[in-house]
Amino acid sequence: MMTTNEIVAFLQAVPTFKGMSSEQLKALAEVCEVKTFSMGENIFRQGDVGGAMYIVVEGRVVLERELKNKNDTISMNEVKSHGYFGEISLFHEAPRSVTATVFTETKILRVDNDDFTAFLRQYPDLLVKLNQVLSERLLEAYDKISEMTQYKKPRELRKLYDKLDF
Repeated sequence: MMTTNEIVAFLQAVPTFKGMSSEQLKALAEVCEVKTFSMGENIFRQGDVGGAMYIVVEGRVVLERELKNKNDTISMNEVKSHGYFGEISLFHEAPRSVTATVFTETKILRVDNDDFTAFLRQYPDLLVKLNQVLSERLLEAYDKISEMTQYKKPRELRKLYDKLDF
């Protein structure tokens, strides 16, 4: 287990939380639940109901998205120490868009949505930083989509191809 002071010290090194006061970090640390997962264990699966954000203390978590045919997945991201995932569920109540699988034994901090919402009401300046992170991740997703589709036909050729009657 980690003490509140250990969690505060750890959170100070997470880029999104840098610049927060000791009081703010302590309040955040108090709503964190420390959890340990074994290699290969799922933290959550695609389609599960959200409800928490996760901050990696040590270890690695792979985020994968199941493709439409359900027989294949694509790796979306790998999250290491001081990184976090699941933050979209803090703002949008929708099923999880990826599966989070532990790559090596991993210790995380779990922050429940309701606790985090109460924290943000006290310290709304963190919303600006989270908005920046979400925007960056959206741009990364656009890049990944572009990379995955770069070998597809251009839009004009696709329209012509679709008009062909075989």
